[in-house]
Amino acid sequence: MSKDKVIVLIGPTAVGKTKLSIDIASHFGFEVISGDSMQIYQGMDILSGKITEEEASGIKHHMIDIKRPDENFSVSDFKNQVESVMETMYQKGSVPFIVGGTGHYIKALIHDYQFNDENNEEKQRLTESFENENTEVLYDKLKALSPADAENVHINNRQRIIRMLVKHHLTDGTREDTNYTPDTKYDTLIIGLTTERERLYNRINERVAAMFEAGLENEVSALKDQFDMSVTASGAIGYKEFLPYVEGEASLEDVKEKIQQHSRQYAKRQLTFFRNQLDVQWFDADESDSEEVFKAIEAFIS
Repeated sequence: MSKDKVIVLIGPTAVGKTKLSIDIASHFGFEVISGDSMQIYQGMDILSGKITEEEASGIKHHMIDIKRPDENFSVSDFKNQVESVMETMYQKGSVPFIVGGTGHYIKALIHDYQFNDENNEEKQRLTESFENENTEVLYDKLKALSPADAENVHINNRQRIIRMLVKHHLTDGTREDTNYTPDTKYDTLIIGLTTERERLYNRINERVAAMFEAGLENEVSALKDQFDMSVTASGAIGYKEFLPYVEGEASLEDVKEKIQQHSRQYAKRQLTFFRNQLDVQWFDADESDSEEVFKAIEAFIS
């Protein structure tokens, strides 16, 4: 039996996924499913780089603004809800088009992760929270919790550090019990956008500056005042960096620099994950003719 088809557009933050996604969706008549762990949250528009109504150009988007910031949302929640959206699309004869940068969400979907552990939701929340921290901070947290464990792991072994932190934060200390198929559940085309590292970092810095001009400080203040932020939502880059400013311990310029730094580090981790964990057809965001991308999708659909 042939597999259902799905098209995925991935890439690091600020690489230019939004514009290309609208070009593709308009050309092929697709609806878009967001593959971003933060765009699900209402009121986090600037923080998550959420597509605006004008940018969407009438293209229907799914998995955006579906949760309040005080509600947790796990990778299993994402998988279950997106599978439901995809099934509706298949019934209409449409090919699902997923756009986003949260690699472990996308891998869980296309490789059909199975969640069997009764503590899985809590594990996923903790894992996703730690994923938003840089490796040095994570290592310091592990060292504070268990100096012995910290001595037995290299400071750059990010994934093992995260697993240890998750284990320490769970009362029963059980290990991860997530299973997935080595093959993909779907007939999948993954298109990746990338660009030269220095150019990407410049774009990230410019994007963060634009976020401040768009009212990031007010958005974060409103979130802090109105919600007891969930573990998942509070891990958003751009939110936690403001907390020292609120406490009078940092200037706005300090906050901006931290957000830029953490966004650059996150982009590097995204690219590492995509290249090591997913089968991607890469295109240069600045040099590739968009027709190359269209032709790749057209051939796939045909």
